[in-house]
Amino acid sequence: MSEWSPEGIAFIVTGWVQVALAIGIVLRPKRWMLWVTVAASTVFIAAWAITRVWGAPFGPGSGIAQPKSYVDLACVALEALAVVVAVLAIWRPTFAAGWRTEGLVFASVIPVALIVLATSAVASPSALHHAHGGNPCPKGQKANLELMSSDGHGHDTEECVSDIDDKGLSLLTNGHHNQMRNDPLDPATQAELDRQLAITREVAAQFPTLADAAAAGYRRAGPYTPGLGVHYIRSGMGELNPAGTMTEDTLRHPQSLIYAGTEPNSPIAGFMYYSMSKIEPTGFPGTNDTWHYHSNVCVKMTAAGTEAPFGADRSDVTVDMCKSVGGFMINTTRWMVHVWSVPGWENDSGGVFSEVNPKLGCSDGTYYRLSDEELVAMPINACHSGAPGDPTSDEYDQRS
Repeated sequence: MSEWSPEGIAFIVTGWVQVALAIGIVLRPKRWMLWVTVAASTVFIAAWAITRVWGAPFGPGSGIAQPKSYVDLACVALEALAVVVAVLAIWRPTFAAGWRTEGLVFASVIPVALIVLATSAVASPSALHHAHGGNPCPKGQKANLELMSSDGHGHDTEECVSDIDDKGLSLLTNGHHNQMRNDPLDPATQAELDRQLAITREVAAQFPTLADAAAAGYRRAGPYTPGLGVHYIRSGMGELNPAGTMTEDTLRHPQSLIYAGTEPNSPIAGFMYYSMSKIEPTGFPGTNDTWHYHSNVCVKMTAAGTEAPFGADRSDVTVDMCKSVGGFMINTTRWMVHVWSVPGWENDSGGVFSEVNPKLGCSDGTYYRLSDEELVAMPINACHSGAPGDPTSDEYDQRS
């Protein structure tokens, strides 16, 4: 509901239709109920298949195929089974009438197994992380809806705050994505990933400062933002990567070089690779490169670079609002992934592909950013403090 209310309503209606049919068939079975079960389940399965193969035909995620997870695969399996059982009940209503006690006892295992399957799906991590975007609260953090509405740092997704004062780090989000991962890799996969990351470090040595990126034709895209730094982008064919695979040429052409400040001597901190692929790219070796995309982005082109005056992923931004500031709307971007492989800027806690980097904070030792309303003025720096900083450095540890 927080991402796109029509989709949330569709899920609610789907769930209640299935519950109502189940109750009706158990208490007062009618032939028409079985036919409705077949029809409804077939429609639900078809809708799921479309979103996983081609992407939804409309809405914020239109045209982008969604990844499969255990919870939705279990749901589709149960819906398919409902179709089979309903058709069997229509065709042979007395199918089990002559079964002996032993057969009935054996058959009773089936509903128990289904309950176990459904329970494991509901309890699985993929149920918690089902949404296309936003961050569910990780371990050690809690939801704080009051903060979301009162402190001016609200986003479209449910806010998470740490049980300790994390200086606003848990409020940072970045686009629509599946569950972030940092799994251990087998030796062969890790070796290949290390080889590719070594190439990215060669790129970092080629563009050590923001001035080097500007001289090579990269242009600023948006302000410096805590957790994300400032992105300098270039969009040639090498940077757009339609295939979504990480060849050596692709590795040497990140679309974005990420810097730790806005001054010409600001150091490079990481990369953002882009792909025009219609489905989530194959990307880097292993399972940890979770790619993201953005929706409902108002973009304004200026002499200094590309601005996003209203941020991204906000359902309340309209085409007229965007036109009023001289911009144009992008319904849905393609795929992106951050890579924190630059020496000294590794994300030790979240991994090389983590959503945000804790070392990219604000000069007051926090991660608090300007509100979306304040960002309309298109500042160069989105920090509340007005300048970048590293909250993980010894300076802020001693101050605390």
